[in-house]
Amino acid sequence: MGNPTVYMLPKMIENNKFNELLSDSIENKGWEVKQFTKKDLIRLKKNDVLHFHWPSFYYRGSSVLSTVIKSILYVLMICFARIRGAKLFWTVHNIWPHNSGKTRFDYWMRKILVNHCSKLIVMGKPLISEICSTFGIDSSRIEIIPHGHYKGVYQGKGVNIRSRFGIPEDSYVYAFFGQVSPYKGVDDLLEAFKDLQSDQVHLLIAGKKVKDYDLDDDFLNSGHIHTHFHFIEDDEYSDYFDAVDSIILPYKQIATSGSAILALTFCKPVVAPRIGLLEEYLPEDCAVLYEPSDPDGLLKAMNMIRLKQSEFEEGSGFVKALERLDWPVIAQRTLMLYSS
Repeated sequence: MGNPTVYMLPKMIENNKFNELLSDSIENKGWEVKQFTKKDLIRLKKNDVLHFHWPSFYYRGSSVLSTVIKSILYVLMICFARIRGAKLFWTVHNIWPHNSGKTRFDYWMRKILVNHCSKLIVMGKPLISEICSTFGIDSSRIEIIPHGHYKGVYQGKGVNIRSRFGIPEDSYVYAFFGQVSPYKGVDDLLEAFKDLQSDQVHLLIAGKKVKDYDLDDDFLNSGHIHTHFHFIEDDEYSDYFDAVDSIILPYKQIATSGSAILALTFCKPVVAPRIGLLEEYLPEDCAVLYEPSDPDGLLKAMNMIRLKQSEFEEGSGFVKALERLDWPVIAQRTLMLYSS
C-alpha cells in the first residue's frame, strides 16, 4: 500500500510561495500532494490528509448568502472527512483573518476545525499560548515546524532598481517590502525616517497598499522616499533586494513573516520589534531588534543597523539562520506529523 494522499487547502496561492514550496518538498519525499476540490471528498481514504492553511477561504464568501452557503459546506466537509477516516491539520498562519479580524463567527468556524484536527502547526513558540487560551486546547496538540526559506525561488531580471527610482549608488537604502497596511507599522517607519540625521539615506517602500490607509503624502513626495504601491512581481524580487542595504519591519502585530524570511534569504539585515516570531527567526548577527515599548526604539535601531553594516556583510549569520529553514528538513518533520 502506498502513502496516503495529501490534500492542501490550498496547494498554491497567488503572491505567496509558501504552500507551493511546502507541497513541492513533500512531493520530493515521494508523497502525492493535490489541490483539494469538493470532488475529492468521495475519494478520501483512511489516513489521507487534509491540510488547511487559511480556513476563511472556505467559509467566507463575497456576500451574506454566499458566506452562509460556504460555511455550511465547510462544516459538512470537515465532518465527512473525519467520517472517512482522514486526518485534518491546520497550519495557523494567523489566528484571525486579517480582513475581518476577531469575530464570533470566525471563532466558531475555526473552533470546529480545531476540534477535528489531529494537530495544529505553528511556525514558532509565541503563538502557542494564545491558541491554547483562545480555543481551550492543550499545548500537546500543537507542533512547531518552521517556515522554510526562499533560496532559489526568485530570479531577477537584472533591473537596476536604484536607477529606476533615482537613488544614488553611494546612498544607504532602507526598505519596506510587503503589504502596506496599518498593522505593518509603515506610518511609524515614516516618522522614524523623518528623524534620521543624514542626507545619505533613502527609503524604498514597495508593496500593495490597502484601501483607505492614508499616509503622509507630502512627506512621501520628498526626494529621499520612494514608493511603489503595487505587488512586486516574482521576477523582480531579487532586483529589489539587491538594491537595498537593510529591511525595516516595524510590525505592530505578527504571527508569521514571509518578509523577514525573504530578507534572510537575500542576506539583508533586518530592523524589527522584539515581538512574536520576529525575535525567534532573527538572530543578533542578522538583525537589530528593538523594544516596541520604547518610543525611540525604531529610530535607534535604524541608526544602529547602518553603523553595523560591515558586520552584516560578513554573512555567516545568514548561513546559520537559513540552515534550520531548509525545506527537506521541514518536509520530513511534516510527514512524521502526518504519520503519527
